[in-house]
Amino acid sequence: MHKKSIISFCIAAGIFIITITLYYLGVLERMEFVFYDAETKLIRAHKEPPQNIKVILIDEASIKAMEGILGRWPWPREIWTDLLEFLSIGGAKAVLFDILFTERQGGAHDSALVEATKTSGNVYHSMMILREELIDEENRSGINKPIPEDFVKRFSLKGVHGSFITKPGPESNNYTIPFSDLYRVSKGIGVVEFTPDSDGVFRRTRPLREYQGEYYPVLGLSPLVDENTGIGMKRNAISIKNRTMPIDKTGNCLINMYGKVDAYSISGIFASMQKIRKGEVESLIINPEEFRDSIIFVGASAVGVEDLKPTSIGPRTPGVLLHVSFLSNYLLNDFLHPPKKIITIISVLIGAFLTTYGVLFPKRYLIRTVFPVGMFILYSGYSLFAFQMNYIIEVVPFVLSLVSSSFISLGYLTFTEAKEKRKVSQLFAQYVSKDVLDEIVRHRMDYLKAGAGSKVEITVLFSDIRGFTTFSENTTPDRVVEMLNCYFSNMAEIILKYNGTLDKYIGDAIMAFWGAPVPTTDHAERAVRTAIEMLNAIDEVNKILKSKGYEFELRIGIGINTGIATIGNIGSEKKLNYTIVGDAVNLASRLEGLTKEFNSSLIISEYTHERIKDKIACKSLGNIKVKGRGKPIEIYTPEKNI
Repeated sequence: MHKKSIISFCIAAGIFIITITLYYLGVLERMEFVFYDAETKLIRAHKEPPQNIKVILIDEASIKAMEGILGRWPWPREIWTDLLEFLSIGGAKAVLFDILFTERQGGAHDSALVEATKTSGNVYHSMMILREELIDEENRSGINKPIPEDFVKRFSLKGVHGSFITKPGPESNNYTIPFSDLYRVSKGIGVVEFTPDSDGVFRRTRPLREYQGEYYPVLGLSPLVDENTGIGMKRNAISIKNRTMPIDKTGNCLINMYGKVDAYSISGIFASMQKIRKGEVESLIINPEEFRDSIIFVGASAVGVEDLKPTSIGPRTPGVLLHVSFLSNYLLNDFLHPPKKIITIISVLIGAFLTTYGVLFPKRYLIRTVFPVGMFILYSGYSLFAFQMNYIIEVVPFVLSLVSSSFISLGYLTFTEAKEKRKVSQLFAQYVSKDVLDEIVRHRMDYLKAGAGSKVEITVLFSDIRGFTTFSENTTPDRVVEMLNCYFSNMAEIILKYNGTLDKYIGDAIMAFWGAPVPTTDHAERAVRTAIEMLNAIDEVNKILKSKGYEFELRIGIGINTGIATIGNIGSEKKLNYTIVGDAVNLASRLEGLTKEFNSSLIISEYTHERIKDKIACKSLGNIKVKGRGKPIEIYTPEKNI
């Protein structure tokens, strides 16, 4: 056990160190994303944002329907006046464009959009804050240029206090904002740029974007804050009004996606607006009242608009749904808490050490194989439950430590157990039945220890052939051997049938015992029933011998005793025998010698009788004085004895 404990510790410690090293090097990150996305699809696929958040999409149907009227995308900007007028009729609370209007189209196109934005008074436009990595002569003049002063004064957040412990990535050095006439009449501005994770999937955003010391909100936050809103930045959270958003060390917030977002096609709104202008309000495709007091996001799902992004909820998600989900997270206080490294480290510790011990030490093979599977199921269930509670539990480090520990531990057992099984089989195969041997092999470590010596309660049987000396003196050696082999084969089969341990043959005598190496509570009954069957089988043995020309008929005497004996491998360095010694053994031998004197084929001691009296009817043969014992003992013989 000591050796196995050291080996199991070394295996677990090695797996722990390797797994944690891979974890901190980021090698496991992409695999973790796979588990995270699977949990998102499983848990969030049917989640819906609040009813007061609406989405209007420029979809494929709209692009095709409007192509004959407006031409190819991008459309003339005056078309957006129809949308804003329609939403004003409906009484929308805010309109957020996930569409960039950074360059002027010129003339009436721009003027119409500016006027509609001003008239609505609730429109939020988009900007981008970027990090340019490739800088050449062509774009060098645009790097680190300041944002216009009037834009900063109006839209930057003045109420930010505190700071991140770690800077949120490389410093931004470029931006794009709406053309000046448009941003001056906008209700607010929101940043719409996202940065994908290392596998190219969009899962998170920085709620606040910094440029040259000023902060701007992402589009999903823009209708909730203004330049005077108090915002607190801490090590692991951003506080805005009555909400606290959990963030990681780089200031990123995981977006808790919603899989069931109903969207309106913008072509249906344009068609409905045309009907309203014609007075055909009874057959509107979309009623503007559906948008009353709602926050409206305007984005794109058409391929040509190039705003489809891989997200945790799907491979081709309209980018605007990232903003929708983030705003919904805020309104519902439905934020995801990023994983904590300490929990991951503890899980790896448990996965490595508990799995190793759970595989190496149980005696049953079923437990060894089921234990890791059970741990995986429990931990996966825990991770899913935590995800439902909006807490991320990292799974891959735990699974890696679990699987690695399982395979290495099972591999170690495969190589070592084969050797142990051979050793146990060699030790016991000549003494016990196949069923008993299988039981010993299953619990081989216990029986290997038993071979070193132990005290056990057993029942011992001695049998002897009567008149064998005379027979052997008058018969050729080969005939003596043939007769003994016939006799021993039949008797041994009966002993093994009752799961006895065949100790040895002593000339014409047999010594066997029950209750070891596999402990049994009915060892006395097994021994007596064996003896009765041995006596009944003598006639069959004599028939076999007679058919071979033997005139000598076998008669045997059997003595049985129950008591405490010492059992183990006893002998010299060169020759060991798994046997029992002690007074209980000596008494059984003496009882076998008394069978002639009492004219009984089978004599059992009072100690054996005490254990079988309710199961096998016996009669007393009286008391005898046994050498080495102070007081007489009573002896019995079964009434079914022959």
